[in-house]
Amino acid sequence: MTVLAVVLIVLAGLALIGLLAIEVPRRAAARRQRRDKLATQVRGHRQEAAAHVSRADELRPQAAAHREEAARHLDEAQQLEAQAERSKRFAARHESEADTRASELEKL
Repeated sequence: MTVLAVVLIVLAGLALIGLLAIEVPRRAAARRQRRDKLATQVRGHRQEAAAHVSRADELRPQAAAHREEAARHLDEAQQLEAQAERSKRFAARHESEADTRASELEKL
């Protein structure tokens, strides 16, 4: 009985060693494959980030130029609005003056 127990323990140990001999390299290969995949993804994301930074650098001066042009347009629009208000006031004054003169004309 003791010999049988020893043989069974040795066989179980050998089976465990055999399983480990198969499983350890398989897991190592899976880790390597995962690492490679992640490294590829990292490179891809870094390239995309660099491309976006480059595009942002290109767009910044254009945005600044448009902002300056918009400010100039706003100033011009405000000046034109002020001129329009003055013209409306002048028109109202001349219309009133015309009414006054028309009234005088009717009396003659």
